[in-house]
Amino acid sequence: GGDDGEEGEGGDIAALLKQYGVVASQLPKGAEKLDPKALQRFLDAYANKLNRWLIDSWPAWRDKVLADPEFGYKLFVEETVGLGLAMSGTVAARGKDLLKELDFFFTDCAVGAVINFVIIWLLAPSVGKAAATTGIAATIGKLPAFALAEGKYSVAQRVGAGVYKGSLFSACGFLGSLGGTTLAYLLFQARKLINPEGSQASALPNVLANSLGWGSFMFVSTNPRYQLINGIEQVMYKALPTGVGKAGSLALRTGNNMVGGATWVLWARFIGLQKKTEGTGKGKGKKK
Repeated sequence: GGDDGEEGEGGDIAALLKQYGVVASQLPKGAEKLDPKALQRFLDAYANKLNRWLIDSWPAWRDKVLADPEFGYKLFVEETVGLGLAMSGTVAARGKDLLKELDFFFTDCAVGAVINFVIIWLLAPSVGKAAATTGIAATIGKLPAFALAEGKYSVAQRVGAGVYKGSLFSACGFLGSLGGTTLAYLLFQARKLINPEGSQASALPNVLANSLGWGSFMFVSTNPRYQLINGIEQVMYKALPTGVGKAGSLALRTGNNMVGGATWVLWARFIGLQKKTEGTGKGKGKKK
């Protein structure tokens, strides 16, 4: 009967806790509500010392991992493989001038890392959110975390999630580029004061135009690509062993960053930021 099912599930959970050497009272708030399969995925994530520390000390991180145990892994992939691919493009573009332009290079790295974090954070589902009951906040609160998320959502809600997250991505891209390009100009001015003859600003893009270009690119390219990846990963992690799912996630996100680099060049040319004869300039290495 139903009691037998509950007892069986309880036995599975007890066996999992014993396997991972975790006492039930040590589980973070909310973990007790997970079914055995979800709990095993969570315990895999909880076994990582850094992830465990973040779960125990940062409630918002805990709620992300409870809803998506592979959240930390996805972020790790984006901040290593994804950012590495983007920065390799920047290194190639700077060539022999790289050592002379390390300040610009690290600015690109910092902006890229922040944008990566924001993208993964915004698309990750979360548990324990207190939903608003009225107004726009209530409407937004009823949207799925991403357009293809599991759940009984209407077509309008899924489209709304795509547009809403795309708008947030766009704002992130605009502000990230605005801050990064402005900082690059400030660094250039500092260089000019130190060495007037050795400073050239020809490679620095127009601040506003570049920021608008990145904002629009994040909406029309980054947003749909990451929405699709989250949907595919959602199926993979449930249908495949965790290790296989992680390998698939790594392949997907690596390919996505390569596609992002190519589509950024096409988009920049389309809106007039780059000419066909131009290489990849400063601020163009963030392959999102």
